[in-house]
Amino acid sequence: MNILIEGWRGINHSYALVNQWQINELIKSSNIFFRDIPFPNKNWNSKKNDSGLKDEIKNTIRKIQAPSINIDYDITYRISAPFNFDQKFNSKALFVFATTEYRNLTKEFYINHDLDKLGKEENFFIHTPSNWSKEGLLSAGFREDQVIVVPHGVDLKTLYLISEEEKKKVRNEYKIKSDDFVLTNIGAMTVNKGVEVLIAAYGMLKKKHDNLKLILKDQSNLYEWKADFPMKKVFESEFNKKNKIFNDKMYKDIIFISENLNFDQLRNIYSITDCYVSPYKAEGFNLTPLEAAACGTQIVVTNGGSSDDYFDDCMGFKIESKEKNLNNNILVSPKIDSLIDILNSIINKSDSKKEIRSKLVHKNFSWENVVKKLKKEFEKKLSK
Repeated sequence: MNILIEGWRGINHSYALVNQWQINELIKSSNIFFRDIPFPNKNWNSKKNDSGLKDEIKNTIRKIQAPSINIDYDITYRISAPFNFDQKFNSKALFVFATTEYRNLTKEFYINHDLDKLGKEENFFIHTPSNWSKEGLLSAGFREDQVIVVPHGVDLKTLYLISEEEKKKVRNEYKIKSDDFVLTNIGAMTVNKGVEVLIAAYGMLKKKHDNLKLILKDQSNLYEWKADFPMKKVFESEFNKKNKIFNDKMYKDIIFISENLNFDQLRNIYSITDCYVSPYKAEGFNLTPLEAAACGTQIVVTNGGSSDDYFDDCMGFKIESKEKNLNNNILVSPKIDSLIDILNSIINKSDSKKEIRSKLVHKNFSWENVVKKLKKEFEKKLSK
């Protein structure tokens, strides 16, 4: 199969990372050609925003052939933003990767077409990673058979259970004691991530659990939003005025990480975490909790959103939520009391399901397995 990919590579933006992991698997059984799509931010580049992938994967992706007019392509696959819905493609079928975090596809998120017309096209398809996101695309006018749900995956060679001795070493590097209980959240500090809910819950629980620590890793190398944004939001909130959660001890036991990390370093962060907490409000997939679970770490995620697709009871707990509609943007609002109750019940308790959840993720969500599903969808649409 000849596949022309038009998209992003080389950096640690989520779309670029998904693209690179998919390429790493597709290239084993297909002929891959690549056309780079410019980044929307002139400051994004592989030097400032390195992907964190191993050199062998980087080199494989870097050496992919450029497209040629002399090749007959079976699939054109686009993965960048805004989503390019242009029907001018030199292949038998076009797939566009798209997500709708808020189950609402508004005009600023796509270019080059009228959605009403696209819903009638026979050789045009959308790849989205969750049923939550699919609902937003169907609401925008795409047909049921046009929207293909194939999830994201994890790298089995990097994200796995490490030994207790290794954990101890990493904890020492971050000055975390053996009896400290660590909560973690990694990713962009944008409003949809709900990080302020985690910070507020941490502040309340810190009053009772002196050994509680919080790791916040932002993506300030890509976005202007740093961890101090949700911190300030909570500090100025009525919740803090009422509960007075901010103090020197609370702040001192938060570990802020802003620098780029490779996947080995990310694995280490996941592995020294006692509970990965993602009280998100809107996500297209929410990959980091799944990566944490692959490392054996229990997770706490918002109920009712995109993570419902992959969540299993052995992974951890779901935060009670309420679905809200804000100007046609749909979100699941996590209840802070529910999060506090969940964390209060597991802090300083032993976790006996690390191996079970790691095996579950490895079995069902390897990049190899999910990309096989994607390729089957390519083949299925070509055979119509």
